[in-house]
Formats: sequence, structure tokens, C-alpha cells
Amino acid sequence: MSDPRHEPFNGLAALYAAGALSDAERTSFETHLEVCHECVDEARALMPVTQALVYAAHPLDPPPALRARVLHQILGTVPAPSSIHAGSTISVDAPMMAPEESDAATSDADSTRRGLGAPFWLAASLVIGAAGGGGWYVAELDHQIVELQKELDVTAAQTELMRLQAAVARAASSERDAVLAIVTGPDARQINLVGQPLAPRAEARVVWSETTDMVFLASGLPPLPAGDIYQLWFVLPDAPVGAALLAPDADGSATLTVEIPDAVALPATMAITVEPAGGVPAPTGDVYLLGQPAK
Repeated sequence: MSDPRHEPFNGLAALYAAGALSDAERTSFETHLEVCHECVDEARALMPVTQALVYAAHPLDPPPALRARVLHQILGTVPAPSSIHAGSTISVDAPMMAPEESDAATSDADSTRRGLGAPFWLAASLVIGAAGGGGWYVAELDHQIVELQKELDVTAAQTELMRLQAAVARAASSERDAVLAIVTGPDARQINLVGQPLAPRAEARVVWSETTDMVFLASGLPPLPAGDIYQLWFVLPDAPVGAALLAPDADGSATLTVEIPDAVALPATMAITVEPAGGVPAPTGDVYLLGQPAK
């Protein structure tokens, strides 16, 4: 495996199946089994093999004299004469041991030689079975959490978009109110702009008053070439003054509010030209709309 979280557990499946891990190592490995399906499969496959190997080894009984000497060293007793086979020898200094104690010691020794026994493999099998199912259940929960977070992110983005659209709508409504206030004002004045040969169907008008900004309303403007924009001008005797940049909608219509510079005295001739995106300080493109004050 390439997962660095798995590296500390490499090779432990066989030792776990054989019951050769310490308590701390076994606890750590069983925790790892909850999230590692590969280790679950490996331990499950090795479990019957290691169990069969342990139980396939037949225990060997030690010579009675050796057994007696070992028990003497451990317990300080000598086994009863009936427990010593004929022909065996024992030191006369060896202490005696009760028959029931001898049988218990023999049983314990046989159990130790046979390993951890069936309870361990039963418990280990239950752990592996639970890990095989529980680990993937946890992984599925993690997946569902990730998917839910994605859905929440999408919902949050949609909510933010709705808020933005509402703000735009409020701004558009406010702008419409401002435009209506200027256009319908009692002291409103206006100049009509007429389409030139490059835009014969285009028309526009500018409306202003002494106490308000100017409103520019246009329709029928041709689509702009890529990288170009329409620029509105005040055409003054000394030099044209840029008023605003505008990009019409798909229908060729445009509405915007224009702040009147202090240096501009109205009424004045107005014109629309096509200029590079970003605008220019002085007109360089063709004139699409032109309007002059009424005399």
C-alpha cells in the first residue's frame, strides 16, 4: 500500500492471526482493521491457517525425571511415587508434591504448549467480521458527509447568486426611478440624436435639468466589433469632452445616467463614436449618432 497510515501495520495481519501480538499491538491493529479492508481480508484468510498450524503440533510429554526436577525448582515439592514412571530416577533431596497439584500443573503446561486456544480465534474472528462491515460503513458515512458538504456549498452559492440578483434588481429599480424623475421633471430639457450612415436605424436622446444629472437613452445601435465600445461625447467649440462609455444590450438598447462635467455648458452638441475598449481622450472612430441643440 502507498497510504502512509498503513505502513506501521505492514505484516501484522499474520502475527494477529497467530495471536502473537501484545495487548497494545492487538488493540492498535484492531482499531486499524475498522478502516482497512485489505488488512481485514488478509487476517481473515490467515486465521484458519495459523489456527490449524498451532493445533497440528502434538504436545510432547517430558521424561518423568525431568518433570520432577522442574517442578522441584518451581514449587519446592516432589511428586508422589505413583506419578513417576518405572525406571525413572529422582534425587532423594527432591521435595514431595501432591497428586492433584501435579495434574493441575500438567494441564496448565499442555494448555500453554497449545497456544492461545479457541477463545482467542473466536474473538479475533468477530473483530475481523465487524471490521469488515463496520469499516466500510464508516467510509460510506464519510462519503455521504463529503457529498452533503458539496450540496451545501452549491446551495450557499445559489443563495449568494439570488442575493446578488436581488441587489441588481434593487439597483435597476432605483435607477429606473432616477431616470423617470429626470425625464418627467417639469424643467426637463432634451437633445435628440440621429443615426448616421453607419447606423441609420439608431436613435437616442439625452434629457437633463438644471438640478439633475443627464440621462442617455438609445435604441437600434448595431452590435459592436470585438474589442470596441461606444463612447458618448460633448462636442464643445474648443475640443470634445468624453461623457461616458456604453455597451448596448442584444437589442441595441442602452440607458445610463451621465454626470455633467462642470466645464460643460448645456445645451451642447452630442455624438456617439465607436472606440477601442476602455475609451480614448479624443474621438478617433466613426460617428454613429449625432445630435445638436434646437435653435
